This record gives sequence, C-alpha cells and structure tokens, in this order.
Amino acid sequence: MEPADNKPYIRETIEGKPPTPLWKKLLLTVFLALVFGAVAAITFVFGKDLAARFIGTTEAETAESVIFPPDDPQHGGSESRTAEESAVATEGEVTTEAETTDSSEPTEETPEETEDPAEQLKAMMESMIAADQPDLADIRLLYRAASSLAADVSRSLTAVSFARKGQDAFGTEYTYDEQSFGIIIASTSREILILTPYTENALTDGSVSVKFYNGTTANAYAKSTDKVSGLAVLAVTVRGLDDSTKEKIKVADLGSSYLCSVGQPVIALGAPTGTSGSLRYSILTHVSEDVAAVDNNIWILHTDMTSFDGSRGVLVDLNGKVVGWFNESLAQNGLIGAVGISDIKSYLQNMSNGLSTAYLGITGQSMTTRLKEQLSVKEDGVFVLSCLDDGPAMTAGLMSGDIITAISGEPVINMAALRTRLLDMNTEQTVKISVLRRSGSGYQPLEFDVHLEQR
Repeated sequence: MEPADNKPYIRETIEGKPPTPLWKKLLLTVFLALVFGAVAAITFVFGKDLAARFIGTTEAETAESVIFPPDDPQHGGSESRTAEESAVATEGEVTTEAETTDSSEPTEETPEETEDPAEQLKAMMESMIAADQPDLADIRLLYRAASSLAADVSRSLTAVSFARKGQDAFGTEYTYDEQSFGIIIASTSREILILTPYTENALTDGSVSVKFYNGTTANAYAKSTDKVSGLAVLAVTVRGLDDSTKEKIKVADLGSSYLCSVGQPVIALGAPTGTSGSLRYSILTHVSEDVAAVDNNIWILHTDMTSFDGSRGVLVDLNGKVVGWFNESLAQNGLIGAVGISDIKSYLQNMSNGLSTAYLGITGQSMTTRLKEQLSVKEDGVFVLSCLDDGPAMTAGLMSGDIITAISGEPVINMAALRTRLLDMNTEQTVKISVLRRSGSGYQPLEFDVHLEQR
C-alpha cells in the first residue's frame, strides 16, 4: 500500500457563471416593458368595451367641456352657434347635413330644393311676398316647406321613457313607464346629451330609455338635474349607438331668444298638444322681458296656442333654431308661453358638464335708476321681491325689500351679476351676503351667512 501522504487527489474548482453584460440586461428590461405595456393596453381597450357591454355605464366618461356662449340681451346675441358652443368632438361626431324631402304632388310646382330646409322656407316666403297675391298652391307649398323644416329639427328630438313606481288601492306596488320628450343639445366623443323636463323621482326610481328619431332605443342616465327650473340633462353613450343612428340624429341649434319679436312665426315641437311627437304652428303674440324668476330674470315668449295638460316642448324659429322651452306651468290665460332659451343656456352648460348650480331662493329685480329714486338709495344691487319658503335666503334671515349688494365681498350690481355669481359657486357652502335693509333712519347695511343649496 502506498502511504497515505502519497494518495492521489482529484481537485475540482467551481467557477462562477460569467456576468451578463450590462447592455444585455438593459435590452431585456426594455423588451419586457414593451411586451407588458402592449398587453396592458390591449386588455384596457377591449376589457373596457366588454365591461361596458355586459355591465353598462352609469357615470360620465368624458372630460370634454360643453360650452354655450351667452347671448347679449342688448344686441340679441349671435345668430348661430360656433363649433365650440356645441362642443362636438371630432371623434364620435353625430351631427349631419340637413336632409331634403321629396315632393309628393307632381302637378304642383315645388320650390327649388336646397340643402337647408330653413333656407328653402325663407325663399318660399320671399316668393309669396313678392307675388303679393299668393294662391292656394303657394300656401300648400309654404306649409310643405314648413313641414320640411320641422322634420329636419325633429332629428334632434327624442322620446324619453322613465320607469316609475306606483301603488294601487290595495297598497300593492307596481312599475309603469312615464313618457316624455327630449331634445339633443350637445354631443361629445363619448356622450349624446339630451335636455328633458325634470320629473320628480323619475330619475332615481328606475331605468331611463331614449328613443331617437330613427326608432333606435338606448339606455340613458341622468347627467344632472335642476329642480328649480324643472330641467334635466340625460346622457347616452355614443359607443352603444350604430352608425345609422349617428347619421340620422343631429344636435339642435340653440338660437338667441333675444332676437325674437312680436308677430314672428314659430313652430312648436315635442308635445305641444300633450302628446309626444305632436306639432303646431303659431306666432309670438307678446314678448315679456325681465320677468322675475328664481335667482334669475327671464324673457317669456307668448304664443296664440292653447295649452293642454302635459303641453311641453320647444319653440323653433324659421331658421330652424330653438328659441324657447315651454311646459304647462308657463301657460298664461290658457295659452302656451315659453322661457327664452338664452336665459337658461348658462344652466344647460353647467348641467351638460355634470355640474350643480347654487340655489339662493329669491326673486328680484335690478336696481334701476327709477327704483333708486323711489327708494332714495344710490347703491347698485338686486331688490328682493320675495324669498322662497324654506329656501337658503329665507332660512338665513333675508326678507323681501332687502337690497343685495355683494356676495362674499364681490359686488352684485344687477340680476345678471347675481346669476353669474351663483353659477360660479359650489353648492353646499356658506357665503356672506351683504344687504341694505330699510329701517326708521333709512337703509342700513347688514350681513348674513347663507348656506347655499343645489338647485
């Protein structure tokens, strides 16, 4: 045997793996980031659509702002809306060119067809005026042109169905549908926005569906409501509409009611007879300016149309522009009256963007030169005609006869300024309102902390 010291040994050396070059690590990191990013993007896009299809959507998904530029009561405002005004995005465009109508009576000479029914009607009326003695055929053609204009505007109208809950004589609850109407006032790349009369509890008690001009029905949800003015804005997601519907419907053109005058022809659409889809022709018999309303002054457009139970809709001028909004509560002496569209555009803008408007709860009038002389005051402001029961103003201690001069230190020189201040304020906040109140020694300044509510 060999000595132990002479035993052979097998020596093994374990060497570490050569380090990966830094450039390879960076390349691998970038590659994996691109792969996972692409997978995440695809999952988001398709997963969102699938979720919306099977689960639905109940909230606004758009960051686009809807803008309705205000009209000037002194100069009538702009004749037509700008692209910014209707805030129609390039993606999901739903407005289309006006459609023309075909003649059904070949024996009569029809006016030259144009792309715009309003221009067609205007040309027809000018022709009749020039003739001085229109015959029966001219009158028939005039009504046909007016009907064509109404049909074009009707592409903006919708039927609205609210699910309501009722109770029979035995106390058993049941669900029924209440029918109303709406009009498309704006569109974004994601939503079609529809103005409709506000119905108590209808927007929370159940589902809301909208039927468009071409018969397509879609689910809708409440974007915002204004209980004071009786308005609600519904939203329908563009994603769920087919191309045919997008081509048929259009956004209504909101005109300036400050351009309206006595004797002007108008068309009533919506439900002027109390039945959805009805139509009536009328003229404006009177225009009442600066009528006191809640936290606002409005113009009332009076017509010669009889008001029925459930009469509601819009007034359209011969340019195809919406100039008034009416319901049975605005009727006077049994005749339909409409609030000028210019006086509610600011509210529609807030509602279309999902914003609430602050509610003070007064009716008032601007301090004119004559009123200042009568009251022996020099300050500008708003003279409070009345405070609504249980409204924020009455709760805080304001009274009829007070003169509001400032809100949170900002001067209020007239009713327009008061409305603007409230539109810019958040609801559910407390503001300091400065007033002048008559006392034995004349008007004295006072301040009240008023907790604003939502309209």
